[in-house]
Amino acid sequence: MAETKKRKLLYMQLREHILEEYRNKPYYSPLPGEREMCDIYKVSRPTVRKALEVLEKEGCIARFAGKGAFFIGNNEENQNSGISSNIAFYNQVKLRGDYTHSKVLSQRIDTAGKDVAEALKIAEGERIFHLERLRYINDQLWSLADAYIPYELCPELIQYDFSERSLHNTLSSYGHVPAKARRHITARRADDYEAFNLGLQTGDPVCVAQTLTCDETGTPLEYSVSRSDVYNMSIEMALQNRTDISEEDNYSNML
Repeated sequence: MAETKKRKLLYMQLREHILEEYRNKPYYSPLPGEREMCDIYKVSRPTVRKALEVLEKEGCIARFAGKGAFFIGNNEENQNSGISSNIAFYNQVKLRGDYTHSKVLSQRIDTAGKDVAEALKIAEGERIFHLERLRYINDQLWSLADAYIPYELCPELIQYDFSERSLHNTLSSYGHVPAKARRHITARRADDYEAFNLGLQTGDPVCVAQTLTCDETGTPLEYSVSRSDVYNMSIEMALQNRTDISEEDNYSNML
């Protein structure tokens, strides 16, 4: 068990090394082959493959059969076009060259209410990890966000400080890699608590984003509710490569 966790952490460490080394390289720079990466980073081939798999799902690299892998995380054209792959808030902000951090308001083991239980496909009253944060970009308040994760999925989450740490990257390090997210966005008036935390007046308009994040098998990993000043937001959407989906089935990301 300890060896399995070590291997999971290794591929996330390798992922971080690749991101750091390629951050300032030209768009579409080629990565070494898998065997060469094993020699360069002194890791096994399964570790290399897992790191590349995570980077591809995050939209940082593109892989083509017979041609290899290419770094696309610094593609300004794609970043400014309003289209991106499914990638965590933390990683999106960092890839743009910006800085993000959070103020943790609450971090605890809770029990799932009806709405959270339905979203995560667990029984009402089951234990969940509940993280409530104020999220910032370049020291500017961005959103008030609640994240709910089945406790049994990753009990270790309660040990971490998420002020500077990515929740999705932490899940990935334990083998629960976010692959897609379904988001529903509405606008309503801020209640007293939201207004206080977001620096608004009670009744001001807020954007509410409810997001269900799943792994590649469709298993729910996280249900989140994020509230932002409706006048200070932007949306990036990544549509599935299908023509038979309705508007509310589109997958999206929001900064």
